[in-house]
Amino acid sequence: VGYLAGLLHDMGKFTVEFKEYIENAVLNNQIGQRKVIHTYGAAKFFLEEFHHTENFLSFEDMTAEILAYASAAHHGLFDCVDINHTSGFEHRLQWEEVRYRQAKTEFLNQCAKQEEIKQLFEQAHMQLKPIYDWINSSANKTNEEIFFQLGFLSRLILSAVIQGDRTDTARFMNETEPPPTVKDLNKIWQRLLQRVEMKLEKFPKNTPIQQARHEISEKCRQAAELPAGVYRLNVPTGGGKTLSSLRYALAHSFIHQKSKIVFVSPLLSILEQNAAVLYDFLEEKELILEHHSNVIQEKTYQGELNPCELITESWDTPILITTLIQFLNTLFNGKTSCIRRFQALCNSVLIIDEVQTVPTKMLTLFNLSVQFLANVCNATIILCSATQPCLEKAEYPILNVKPLVEYNPNLWNVFRRTNLINAGNMRLEEIPDFVFQKLMDNNSLLVVCNTKQQATFIYEKTKHTDIVCFHLSAAMCTQHRRDTLLKIHQALKENTKTKVLCVSTQLIEAGVDISFSCVVRMAAGMDSVVQAAGRCNRNGIKRRCIGVFGELHRRKP
Repeated sequence: VGYLAGLLHDMGKFTVEFKEYIENAVLNNQIGQRKVIHTYGAAKFFLEEFHHTENFLSFEDMTAEILAYASAAHHGLFDCVDINHTSGFEHRLQWEEVRYRQAKTEFLNQCAKQEEIKQLFEQAHMQLKPIYDWINSSANKTNEEIFFQLGFLSRLILSAVIQGDRTDTARFMNETEPPPTVKDLNKIWQRLLQRVEMKLEKFPKNTPIQQARHEISEKCRQAAELPAGVYRLNVPTGGGKTLSSLRYALAHSFIHQKSKIVFVSPLLSILEQNAAVLYDFLEEKELILEHHSNVIQEKTYQGELNPCELITESWDTPILITTLIQFLNTLFNGKTSCIRRFQALCNSVLIIDEVQTVPTKMLTLFNLSVQFLANVCNATIILCSATQPCLEKAEYPILNVKPLVEYNPNLWNVFRRTNLINAGNMRLEEIPDFVFQKLMDNNSLLVVCNTKQQATFIYEKTKHTDIVCFHLSAAMCTQHRRDTLLKIHQALKENTKTKVLCVSTQLIEAGVDISFSCVVRMAAGMDSVVQAAGRCNRNGIKRRCIGVFGELHRRKP
């Protein structure tokens, strides 16, 4: 399928008009004001040669449309059918007949014969037929689900065309080879897995929590034998999900010859923490790519992109660390730069951390895309969270989600390190006194607020010379937030007689490896409460409580 789309996608360039356009650009260093359209040629060829049915859409017609779309959209998306029910193919079929015949004739003379293309189309259709069957059998709601999956299939093939086209163009224009693709991935997975397991084996197993984390890690290692699919890593906060999922991903990639491991994090604070763990345990930075807003790629003196940015454009790397935003952009954004990366998710292992943070308004799109990645792209998806959303009960559910670690009451009870106490309703102005009261009985205290305004107010009212006080907010720049978290870790580690207080927004409540004696959480959903509890007494040293506020009320002026 990809070969045929790539072979024909520039058929429209085989015209005198385009030849003159290119010669003028090269010889005279001048590009005409009017662009010469070339993307219509392949689309018209696919639809005229292989799309014959008018009253009934056959599978062969669908293959012709998908190939026509992948060829015609490689410089920009268009709607096959727009909101006014106008066909996006129709005006492309009206491309000037003389120009089209010239392009077709020259292409068949110089690139590929008609019979070869016909045979390739038959082979391409046989490749797509099982996917059509899966789409028909998996859709359990309306035709919209079928259309979505067909759209995703078109996006996948288009992604491959864009990736091949831009890689080949860059090679030709720069007279250089692209960054080399990493070879012998299985040897890499084996080497990294052995390194990680050697380090994990040195972890202490003295306390019940340390033993429980070891058991969870062992179960994840055993689960790596299972085939590709959608799995859930649902263990309590503090259960060691980061290292367990890393161990699973490496073992699964080695056993099943996967081409990539992708770690997806919803917040930069979590991503940076997980990235530090990966660098520390894997020790081969050249195999890891970070793609998020805090990574700035420098340009050379000639204005060329460095190799790292070229890899960022294609995600051609063994291990990728990225944000939920970049992941969703790759799945749904209309920019060709985002579409180009989509093909890189094939045959990958996707670790989606804190999956409960996927926006509710995107849940249908997310669920359907996960189904497509697992069933069409042979990806293995791990949904990580201590507070799992019930995606099986959504309007468009994720089907056949299996646990990596089966629920075991004896194992889970080890992580009961906190008491949840409802502190009742109180006004915002009353909370600072409540904080001081809790600090009398605890050496360290975390206050998690729902808004930046709440956090700022409480921080200003609780700053005290006898307390080491910190403030965390998403409004802080990345380096400031990173430095503050480091100082908090150091203050908690020193364990002096000085009290430690941190007032933060929600950015600290999920996924951050940090432990306070007591946590106060503003009124929120139980998933937020449980996540906040994961920042309290994380290693089970002593039993403390979580204070949970009820509704907050401001006094009127």
